[in-house]
Amino acid sequence: MNRAAIAFALYAALPLAVCAAANPQVLPQQGALSQQTMTRLMLTDAARTGSRVVAVGDRGYIVYSDDNGQSWQRAVTPPNLPMLTGVYFPDQKTGWAVGHDAFILKSEDQGQTWKQAFSAPSEQKPLMDIVFVDANTGFAVGTYGSFYETTDGGKTWNPKKILTPAPVAKGKAAAEPKAPDDDKHFNAIIKVSDGHLLIAGEAGTLLKSDDNGKTWTRLASPYKGSYFGAVRADDGAVLIFGMRGRIYRSTDAGLKDWAAIDNKSLASLMGSTRLPDGAIVLAGLSGTVLVSRDQGKSFQPLPTGTIKAYAAPLLGGPNALLLMGEAGAREVPLPSAPKPQ
Repeated sequence: MNRAAIAFALYAALPLAVCAAANPQVLPQQGALSQQTMTRLMLTDAARTGSRVVAVGDRGYIVYSDDNGQSWQRAVTPPNLPMLTGVYFPDQKTGWAVGHDAFILKSEDQGQTWKQAFSAPSEQKPLMDIVFVDANTGFAVGTYGSFYETTDGGKTWNPKKILTPAPVAKGKAAAEPKAPDDDKHFNAIIKVSDGHLLIAGEAGTLLKSDDNGKTWTRLASPYKGSYFGAVRADDGAVLIFGMRGRIYRSTDAGLKDWAAIDNKSLASLMGSTRLPDGAIVLAGLSGTVLVSRDQGKSFQPLPTGTIKAYAAPLLGGPNALLLMGEAGAREVPLPSAPKPQ
């Protein structure tokens, strides 16, 4: 299972969202959106760029807010877009969004207007995430092992088959490089540090690159279920998370050793953010929000008063989180960090 599949499940349970999307009077093509309209949108990912919040979702929605979610505008986009699943800003002005039909969109004005950079509808492979390692080199990943690369700043995107040697057990000879199973979904890609990237995905898929994406190595996974995301802590530790509330943390540069992080909730975790003070926030199904203030060594649940699914948490206004998901965008109070004794 991946974020696209979960989004489909949510979509099927939201007839009001379908009605709102089909009625241009409820959801205008651009301009201001009412709070009622925002509660009817299914948002799948979000990012901060400067003081602006940009979120993407079903039916190609892209919305943005300049006041921490108090009011929203619909961005200018190409017509008839499919579901969008990821958004990313490598710098304050430049934004990238990905989605179904291998759509890749680019913005050069902080997410206010978007243009199509690439699509491959015939492939029928939704893209789930995107990252750039420099101004020219970027990667988009998605379902069924889909992996696209650009080396010219997103002017062209080329499919690439990842070849990886299997993890080598002690006393065993190294195996010949081979492609991961074609049906494995790549759900997230993050920059771990300069030159180092991590892909997390379906059925315990973990792939690591130590040369800015030129070659990849399969990592031994501590869990056979799916991962939906990954995040780097301020101290350099890397966390992966996903189905049934599983969270794992690694502190070694090779990402070979993973420690399970206690989480009593079994709700799948879908998205993450790292706050300016170093706190890590995870969000997922059944209204689940978890907060860590010790670099991901432990997490505490944050009451949200709902069972609505969340896909992406972000910093909101003072002492608040913005949560994007099944019912649009919602702000919840975030307790301040405890003062040292």
